[in-house]
Amino acid sequence: MAKILNILPSDDYTLTIELNNHHKIIYDMKPRLQTVRFSQLADINRFKAVWVKNENILIWDSLCQITIDEIISNIGR
Repeated sequence: MAKILNILPSDDYTLTIELNNHHKIIYDMKPRLQTVRFSQLADINRFKAVWVKNENILIWDSLCQITIDEIISNIGR
């Protein structure tokens, strides 16, 4: 299982996710901002406050979270 080494949130609501297997994922969160789960991240300051927990979960304080497995699963859709 890939582990998250670094996360870089951008002004365009993308996340650059660096993994321990030398891959990088650029994940566009804009479509997810329309959902109830992620709607509070439309505030750019909240969006940029992301941090990594246990090397596999992206956390936005008590607002929401997403795992690397869910992100990888969503890429193919």
